[in-house]
Amino acid sequence: MTKPRAASLRRPKSRIERYRSRFLAFNVLNSLSFMLLSGNIPTLFALEMGATGTYIGILGSLNFITYFFMPLGRRAIRGRPIIKVFGWSWMFRYWGMAPVIAAPLLARAGAPSWGLVLLLGGSLLFNIFRGIGLIGNNPVLGMMASERDRGAFLSNVQIANSLSAIATSVATMLVLGAWSGDALYGALIGAGVLAGSAASSILLGLPEPEAYRPPQGSSFSATVKEAWADPRLRRFVWVFAPLSFSAGMARTFIVTHSRVLYGQSPGLVMAYYVAFNLGSVAVGYLSRKLMDRLGAKPLYVVFTAVAALAMIPAAASPAFGTAAGTVAFLCLLNFIVGLGISGEENAGQTYFFSIVRPEHMVDLAVVYYVVYGFGGALGSAAGGVFLDALSAVGISVATSYRYLYAAAFAVTALSAAWALKLSAPGSASVRESLGVLFSMRDLKAIGLLELLEKSGSPADEIRIIRELGGYGAAVAERELLPYLSSPRFDVRVEALLALENLERLSAKALKAIELEIEKNTYTTAYIAARILGKRGRAESLPALRAALGAEDYMLRGAAVTALAAMRDEASLPAIEALVEGTGNPRLMISAASAIEQFGKASSVPTLVAVLKRKDPPSYAFDEIVLALAGILGGLRGFYLSYSAYALDPREAVAGLLDTLEDALPPSGFSGTAEFKAALAAFVADGSHGTAVARVLDDAGFLDVGVATVLAEAALDDDLAAHGGFRFFLAACAAESAITGRSLPKGR
Repeated sequence: MTKPRAASLRRPKSRIERYRSRFLAFNVLNSLSFMLLSGNIPTLFALEMGATGTYIGILGSLNFITYFFMPLGRRAIRGRPIIKVFGWSWMFRYWGMAPVIAAPLLARAGAPSWGLVLLLGGSLLFNIFRGIGLIGNNPVLGMMASERDRGAFLSNVQIANSLSAIATSVATMLVLGAWSGDALYGALIGAGVLAGSAASSILLGLPEPEAYRPPQGSSFSATVKEAWADPRLRRFVWVFAPLSFSAGMARTFIVTHSRVLYGQSPGLVMAYYVAFNLGSVAVGYLSRKLMDRLGAKPLYVVFTAVAALAMIPAAASPAFGTAAGTVAFLCLLNFIVGLGISGEENAGQTYFFSIVRPEHMVDLAVVYYVVYGFGGALGSAAGGVFLDALSAVGISVATSYRYLYAAAFAVTALSAAWALKLSAPGSASVRESLGVLFSMRDLKAIGLLELLEKSGSPADEIRIIRELGGYGAAVAERELLPYLSSPRFDVRVEALLALENLERLSAKALKAIELEIEKNTYTTAYIAARILGKRGRAESLPALRAALGAEDYMLRGAAVTALAAMRDEASLPAIEALVEGTGNPRLMISAASAIEQFGKASSVPTLVAVLKRKDPPSYAFDEIVLALAGILGGLRGFYLSYSAYALDPREAVAGLLDTLEDALPPSGFSGTAEFKAALAAFVADGSHGTAVARVLDDAGFLDVGVATVLAEAALDDDLAAHGGFRFFLAACAAESAITGRSLPKGR
């Protein structure tokens, strides 16, 4: 019989998951078209036709004022399918750019200013219809992105967009390097129109995001007012708005920065844009791995800080002695800027999805994009005016750009500080997130988590979870918890063991582990009890105390150990009763060891009483003897002496007696030799019990009650029958001699 392939064991794809591939194809074509119609190409085309800095700023701002037309889209979806409004608006936006193909003809005819007018007009139509259609973007994204892997899916979309942008940039760079002229720009814009039309056709074939449609009769203003009452949304907007301003400024002028300041060719400018998009791809892969595991908020802070740091070299804009140095600097600069800005925008959108209810998505998407558009448009336009104003008063271009990016740094850095105040329960802290980013152990664990998500059999799950447990990475917690509900016993065991190895467990995880005690007795409950004991969570005490009465002896033993580790003295009487009453050797050992951890002299009579049982298992007997020694302070390494006694009683006794060479004999003995002989005889056959009892009763290092119990034990024939216990009593008597002559009774 052939073995089934792992893939056949995996969960079948849902309907929405099957549509994701189409949506990603739409994004690839849409990004290609957007790059040709709204990226660097129009900017370079405008520069070719003699555009000023103000014109470039206005042209760049159109990419942001598009969002002001989203309310028209909100009105358009009343009584119409969201996907139709989205798709046809996208189609019209590409067709709106078609007339720009004629701009090169106007420039060649000696009317470049009319060519600029046509370019600006086409770009305006492009962005008006884009704004109308954007009303459907967030609902479709929300429909495609399930809550469990929202961050990963949004990162995949960003990666698809960025890879498409890179491919387009590389192709454009090669084209611009080989050819030049106005007609070339017209041809590139025509290609963008065709690609965009194809993308819109795919979009029109996607399902309707019905769950994200505003309720019938709902009011945009009422929805916004209701949502605005949530402090999380207000804080987010206060962070998001200034970031949109600084990102709009940086995105627009990072293109002209290399062209104007460093005199780079159009082909190299496209190469730098490739570097920018490589940064977007890098942060997309990073976000896909981390977003759903660490949370959007900490990554929002981290990537915003990266964006702020990226503005520093842009503000410095140093001169280089070689062309290679200049190219290397500009490639690295664009990469970091792309990484920071794309990272902050991706994390910001993911955070926005996490705080907005589905039925509010359409209306609040208008708010989201209007804020984004207003901030970006203001940043782009203000940046252009700022550069021209400084130039008008005689400040050099290089200095103007330095001032521009210094301002962008200040705004972005302040926003990063404000982002720290965002609320995100369940997310990791910024410090923890940075620790993961710079930890190879955590990154390797994340790689295993991705394999775990794709595993197709219990054997694969067990193998990966076991390997994951070896890393002990905190990022694994969220993915491991669902495996506590696996129908496979081995999977549940490995998941608990992996959780046990984590450095930190959240309250949610500890609560889930606590439930294991109730629902999985006789199987994994004992592991759960052990974990709770190690974590010392006070809220778990009631469950652990209740487990002391469970029929599952493994659970009872683990609960005993856990309560001792947590120093729950209220449980000590129950544990003492357990060690006296149980006939289970495992429970007897666990209880004795727990009693030792409490270190209460009052427990000595209980342990001594257990030793009166007939023929207890030797390993349980040994554990009780060692527990007694532990309560008494260890008796100068009694564990090692007792281990030696288990192997060779004569040698162990000789070693014990050697410790008495410099000791004074206790009262009642004529010398040390007589005392040694009495101890040796007592250990050998129980004789001289009265003499040993007298020494123990007067031992100065023992509590009065303990001394009395041990002295009586030395005279008890049932207890004296056990050689190991006699060796323990002899060690106590020796300790009394070593620490000094016995004190009078009543000390």
